[in-house]
Amino acid sequence: MAIRQDTIIAIRKNDTKVLRIANVNSDKYPVCTYPADPEQGIDLKNHRWGHYFICGYKGFHEYAKSKGIDVGEPVGLDVVVDGIVPTGSGLSSSAAFVCSSTIAIMATFDVSFPKKEIAQVTCECERHIGTQSGGMDQAISVMAQSGFAALIDFNPIRATEVQLPTGGTFVIAHSLAESQKAVTAATNYNNRVVECRLAAIVLGIKLGMKPRDAVTEVKTLSDVEELCVSFAGTRESSDPGLAVKEFLHEEPYSAEDIEKITEEKLQVIFANSPSSLDVLRVAKHFKLHQRAAHVYSEAKRVHAFKDTVSSNLSDEEMLKKLGDLMNDSHYSCSELYECSCPELEELVKICRDNGALGARLTGAGWGGCAVALVKESIVPQFILNLKVNIYLLNAR
Repeated sequence: MAIRQDTIIAIRKNDTKVLRIANVNSDKYPVCTYPADPEQGIDLKNHRWGHYFICGYKGFHEYAKSKGIDVGEPVGLDVVVDGIVPTGSGLSSSAAFVCSSTIAIMATFDVSFPKKEIAQVTCECERHIGTQSGGMDQAISVMAQSGFAALIDFNPIRATEVQLPTGGTFVIAHSLAESQKAVTAATNYNNRVVECRLAAIVLGIKLGMKPRDAVTEVKTLSDVEELCVSFAGTRESSDPGLAVKEFLHEEPYSAEDIEKITEEKLQVIFANSPSSLDVLRVAKHFKLHQRAAHVYSEAKRVHAFKDTVSSNLSDEEMLKKLGDLMNDSHYSCSELYECSCPELEELVKICRDNGALGARLTGAGWGGCAVALVKESIVPQFILNLKVNIYLLNAR
C-alpha cells in the first residue's frame, strides 16, 4: 500500500552535456555529475546516491528507443532531489527515487507512458544498480490508489485494488537499523534471488525436466509451480510446498551438490548476470529448501490475505485472521528466508507485546521497518508504548 512519504524531483535542461544531480540534504548527499550519455555504465564498485537517477535516465532512453520514440540528442540536465522516505528502511526509498526520476525525465522530454508501462520500466531500471529487484515496490509507487491496498501480479504487471476492513490501522515503525540493499546485495538480497533460482531449477529437474531445459528455461520458482502443484495432486493436495519437502533436503547444498544435479557449472548458469556471479564468489552454501518453502508459503499467505478481506467474516474476525497471517509471514521471513535482524526481532516483539494483532518486517529486510496491524482505538497509546519501550531498550 502507498504511504505518505514521498520523493520529489525538480528538473530542467541545461546547455551542457552534463547531468548535475543535487540534493536538498547536501551534507549527506553531495552533488553528483555524470555525462549526458544514456549508454554509460554504472560503477557498481563505487556506490553513489546519484546512481539511482542514472537508473531512471538509462531506463527511460532504453524504453523510448524500444518504442521508436525519438527524444533527440542527449542533453544536459540540472536536477534537485528532495524526499522524506527514510533510506535503508524497507519503505522503498530507492524505488521512489527511481520512479520519480523516470517520471521527471519523461516530463522533460514531453513524453507520457501509461502507468503499467512506467511500473514495468522502473522495475527494469533499478536493476542497473545491481539489485535484482522484482518490481513490487515500483508497481505500488506508480499504481497505488488512495484508501486501498493492492495485490500486485507480474508478467505482465497488474494491480488489483483490495479494500481493507474498518477498525484496523497499519502502524509502521523504524528499527533504525539501516539496510543498504545495493551495498550488501551479494550476501543478502541477491543471494536469496540466486538461491531461489537454484531451488527452482533443482525442483524442475526432480519433477521431470531435462537438466539442460531446466537450466535454460527456469528463472523463478513460479516457473515450476505448476509442476509442483501437479505433484501435490498425486497426494490429494494443491500445495507446491509438498514438492519442496519431498525433493529439496533441509541441509545446505554445496556448489558441487547442485552441479551434480544440474550437470552444469554454476558460473555457466549465471554467466549472463554479473550480480549473480558476485553472489557465487562469496557464497559458501545454498539453502534451497528453506528459500523455496518461504516463497511458496508466502505466496499462499498473500492470496489468503486477499481472500480474508473479501470474505463474510466480521471485521473483528477478519482483523484477527489478518494479524495471524502477518505473524506467520514474519516467522517465515525470519526463520526460512533469514532476512531479519536482531533490531527487527526486538521491534516486532515489542509491537505484539503492546497489542498489535500482527507484526512483521517489511521491505527487503536485514534492517528497516516493521509494520503492525493495530485496532484503531488503541493507536495513540500503541505508538506511545513503542516509543517508551524502544527508548528503554536503547538505554540499557
